[in-house]
Amino acid sequence: MICLCEVLKEETYHERIAIIEDKQEIMRIFGLENEQWLRLWNIDNRILTLCFSSLDPEFDRFIVVYDYSLFCKDQDIKQAIIWHEIGHSQYPVLEGKIDLHSETKCDELAFTKGYKSGLEKFLRLTYKMAKTLNNQLLLSMTKERMKALNLLYKY
Repeated sequence: MICLCEVLKEETYHERIAIIEDKQEIMRIFGLENEQWLRLWNIDNRILTLCFSSLDPEFDRFIVVYDYSLFCKDQDIKQAIIWHEIGHSQYPVLEGKIDLHSETKCDELAFTKGYKSGLEKFLRLTYKMAKTLNNQLLLSMTKERMKALNLLYKY
């Protein structure tokens, strides 16, 4: 079931964005057959987010989350993810594709918007998930994103 959870302030985000909760879509996109896998693999579902352009004339885009109440639990992580997802409007990644450059540019946006701590937490959660899943590609990409974040701190 899709649930409209929050409409973000256009003055802050410069777009008309809504956050929706759609567990089924998140599970489909991330290749999960049922919710039990999240618990079994100890995946923090806040990092399972998507951003779509909107066909609804009221919104420019939708950020889709798995569990809205958990997504809102840590405001630093929430804002880092929102800004990262907004970055995908300029640096898109097609479904099923991998693009390290786009991901690091989106991380950079979250960083420059002031959500360094949330971005670090987000990347640590992503790294933990990659290790749990034994996903070498995700591990490698997350390490590279962490290196890029450390470089941003130097400037």
